[in-house]
Amino acid sequence: MPRAVRLLPYLETIDANRWYTNRGELVNLLETRLGDVLGAGKAQVVSAASGTAAIEAAILATAGRATPRRPLALLPAYTFVATASAVERCGYVPYLLDVEPDTWTLAAARLNGHPMLERTGVVVPVAPYGRAIAQAAWAEFAARANVPVVIDAAAGFEALAADPARSTGTIPVALSFQATKAFSSGEGGAVIWSDADGLLRVVRSLNFGILWKRESTSAGMNGKMSEYHAAVGLAALDEWDHTARANRAAVESYDRAAQAFGIRERLVLAPDIASNYALLDAGSLAGASDLVAALQARKIESRRWYGYGLHHEPYWRNAQRDALPQTDRIAPSVVGLPMYCDISRDDIERTIETAAHVLASRQRTPV
Repeated sequence: MPRAVRLLPYLETIDANRWYTNRGELVNLLETRLGDVLGAGKAQVVSAASGTAAIEAAILATAGRATPRRPLALLPAYTFVATASAVERCGYVPYLLDVEPDTWTLAAARLNGHPMLERTGVVVPVAPYGRAIAQAAWAEFAARANVPVVIDAAAGFEALAADPARSTGTIPVALSFQATKAFSSGEGGAVIWSDADGLLRVVRSLNFGILWKRESTSAGMNGKMSEYHAAVGLAALDEWDHTARANRAAVESYDRAAQAFGIRERLVLAPDIASNYALLDAGSLAGASDLVAALQARKIESRRWYGYGLHHEPYWRNAQRDALPQTDRIAPSVVGLPMYCDISRDDIERTIETAAHVLASRQRTPV
């Protein structure tokens, strides 16, 4: 995160303006600068208080609240719980779908002729770990099926910045700027969309359904970004080139260590995913459990970022769903390793050495 000295000029602007929220100078400036980075001239940005608020506002702006005729939201089972929470808060009942084995994403083609489409009010594909999702297939699906689509690309800042023409456009994309992400405003998020009228509906949804005059005219929430979080975001943008270089160096260190220990094929790193993640596919639940235990024994923290899939979360275990063979293979096997821009080479090598030992031990264990 940006150091206090980098924040000070922006905080002094807040003090001088005495404007703290409700679309102040810093929020507007952050949105403009993010639009330059992410929109490539065809899409613009509306900030939000969190990535989850961004998803909710995008849903309300495209699909509105659920109706008795179309109560379902289709989404992948392999995602963080925030995706399901956002659709539920908009009145929808989550219906869980399986993901593709190679990309871990929901494929638009999987929905062709799906029996639940007639009861579906919105589809929410997810960009797992910040993987790029092309707009074209989902725009074609939305037009053909006449069902709105919102892309949850929580960690997708780098993918959008790398190829905005492919990843932004007529389908709204929700980003998270939470502190674990490669680009962060501490807490916050944004919706990126080429539909100017749609973005006004996003602004309205994030402000209790109020736009232009003090009358609530639609469903909404308190989802606005504060000037203080915009200050953090602006300072983070000022340092983004440095942060990106540091992230790349950490990725390269992981890559070299995994090559040296012979497990590179098990590691998933940027640019395939966002640079704030280093993932290891242990191949099975048992392998992942052994890895987590071995890392913990050496005081190395790890994460199953998406748990075992939404259908294994206590609150969502009874959610309607298709068969989920890929999710049930991928989710238990993938372990998040420590990753941050100033992680040391020694810590990376110790982590990879531990992983390599576990994987080798399992290969030697008789079946």
